[in-house]
Amino acid sequence: MPMRDNQLKKKLTSGGVVLGTALLELRGRGAIYPLAEAGMEFVFICSEHSALNLESVVDMVAHAHAAGIAPIVRVPDLEYQAVTRLLDSGCQSLILPHARTGDDIRRFIEYAKYHPEGRRGMAIYGGASTNYAEVDQLTAMQHANANTLLGLVIETREAIDNIEDMLLPGIDLVLVGHQDLSQSLGIPGQYTHASMTEATQKVRSLCQTRGIATAGVLGQPEQIKAAIDGGAQFLMYGADVVFLREAAKRAVEALAAVQS
Repeated sequence: MPMRDNQLKKKLTSGGVVLGTALLELRGRGAIYPLAEAGMEFVFICSEHSALNLESVVDMVAHAHAAGIAPIVRVPDLEYQAVTRLLDSGCQSLILPHARTGDDIRRFIEYAKYHPEGRRGMAIYGGASTNYAEVDQLTAMQHANANTLLGLVIETREAIDNIEDMLLPGIDLVLVGHQDLSQSLGIPGQYTHASMTEATQKVRSLCQTRGIATAGVLGQPEQIKAAIDGGAQFLMYGADVVFLREAAKRAVEALAAVQS
């Protein structure tokens, strides 16, 4: 069985657009296969703002691979074990919150990449990190470095100020976290404020210059065209709890209309 190529990274690197959603509460195969069947291309598994533990996330990653949908995991924080244990368990795409400086990014890359790009600990034994294939160690290291996707969430004033030093080679994707960024700028919830627009545009322009894909977070499908026109390639539409609530509301409203 050959080692797995990271199709999500391939598509973003080639300039393609991908559509997926966030998983915050639901877990297991029932949260993964319906999204793959619907045609979504990635699941954004959040281990920062959820109660999902490592075992749950690893199982979800395995189900995603089996279903043919790309898993990307937001790690809870910049810790060596938070990065390496996921990579060793077969996850190929990670996104880091709370990054504020270039030194943070250099540590992230160092943790996630093998020599010569980093110092990720070697545990190459024919397990999940090599898709259970027994391969030459140097070949496995080179394959991992080429197929590991690393993303950032930009969500503080400090990160905006340091953005030129943060968008380093090895970073493939950037998402602007509007909720936390607006809070950091002292304008919580004011997403159309001039300061937010200026900060977001600064990030997008620099990403475009350096060939880094950017994300668009969508509340409605009708926002897809505007997001693409704005340069977004990684389109994250909704979340598990949102889909569940909105579908239930439609049924409740339909019943209310019949009974009124």
